[in-house]
Order: sequence, then C-alpha cells, then structure tokens
Amino acid sequence: MIVYNYLFYKSYILAKRSRNFDDMPVLGGIIFVVACVMFNIFTITQIFEGLGVMDVEFKERYKFPFALALVGIMLGYYLFKGRYKRIIEKYEQSKSGKPQLHPIFVIIIYYGISFGLLLLAGLYKNKDWIFAR
Repeated sequence: MIVYNYLFYKSYILAKRSRNFDDMPVLGGIIFVVACVMFNIFTITQIFEGLGVMDVEFKERYKFPFALALVGIMLGYYLFKGRYKRIIEKYEQSKSGKPQLHPIFVIIIYYGISFGLLLLAGLYKNKDWIFAR
C-alpha cells in the first residue's frame, strides 16, 4: 500500500495544482490510483490465466459497476478516519528541503511500468514473443 499511498499523494498534489478538483482534491487523487489498481488487477489476472490457474472473463456489462465499486472502495479507504490527511502530512514532512519530482512525472512513470507489465502479462497469456514455446 506504500506505493499507492505515494501515488495518491502525488495525484492529490496534481489535483490541487490543476484546480479541477477544488471542492474535493481527494477524489482527484483517487481517480489516478484507481486506474493504476485496475492495471495491476488486470495484470495479475492475465498472469493467472497464462499459468492456467484460473480463467477470468471481464464482461462488458460489468465494466461500469466494477469501476464504480473500485472507486467507492478506494474512496472509503482514504476517507476512513481521515487517513488521507495522515498520508498527506507524512509526505509533506518528509519532503522538506529536498528536490521533488513533478507529480505528473511520477504518475506517468507508474502508468508506464504498469501498462508495460500488463502488455507482458498479455504476451505471456497468449504465449507470444519471448514466451512462445
């Protein structure tokens, strides 16, 4: 969860800077985290399918309920007893005087790594490229 908390913090800062989420910057932070969690869930399911452990099928009609449920779960996690405030305070205290990466770079790097792993997992599942036998 440490990686997601850092990603949430950087997304929160980005949401505050963009002023798109002036009323609730926590939601702006959560949207980016949810997208990364979805990448990671799909990566894990692709790997399991490639290993033959389980066969998962995401149907089109469950797309929106799944996304809304995931946003609700993450919103509940970060809003529960003000957890998001403690996370923000923790990273605000640790950054004093140190040069920081811009939040968009952190998000792009994490998205790139997650998406790359998702593509590799898909190649593994389909037994293509280096995974061909």
